[in-house]
Amino acid sequence: MSWYPVSLNLKGRNCLVVGGGKVAERKLKSLIKAEAEVTLIAPNLSVELQTMHEARTFHYLKSTYQKNDVNGFFLVIAATDCSQTNSRIGADAEAESILFNSVNSRAYSNFYPAAASQCGDIQIAVSSNGQNPYLAKKIRKYLDQKFDNSLKEEVMELGRLRNQFVKETTGLSEKEKKAFMKDNLLEKVEAFLDKIDGHTWEL
Repeated sequence: MSWYPVSLNLKGRNCLVVGGGKVAERKLKSLIKAEAEVTLIAPNLSVELQTMHEARTFHYLKSTYQKNDVNGFFLVIAATDCSQTNSRIGADAEAESILFNSVNSRAYSNFYPAAASQCGDIQIAVSSNGQNPYLAKKIRKYLDQKFDNSLKEEVMELGRLRNQFVKETTGLSEKEKKAFMKDNLLEKVEAFLDKIDGHTWEL
């Protein structure tokens, strides 16, 4: 199966995590980082989740999963240690056409979170489509070393330049815009990439 790579804007979106352990903790943190409105359902919480809940970083329902708890959510992650429960959640999510991922079962999962390396506005995502998350994580760590925080300001500056050039080329044809970008931005992008790998890039 060929999966379609995509970046989701979850800011303000209602997302659900089911589970109260370490895996649920990681999933919850990633959703909060994406500025989602997160609800977590679990009968008990890990120590870290309890601390986060006391800081009011997410909504908490102290309960086991009940049928149709997924209703009204944009995205659902099943992070319990019971594959049968996760599949039941997935079946409910599928019936409502909700984005769903299970941490321990491919059944019903219609997306897989990618291991992402972030540097400013540049995000490089690595996915094994659920086949080998360990390898994806290792590749992401390698990319983290290449795109470290020392490059963040340069990434932001390239973004500012690009936006400036877009304004300056208003009214030009697409061919003229492309030529302008190549003449004014390409050399700076190549110089940036040279710093990452230490060899000359030809774009």
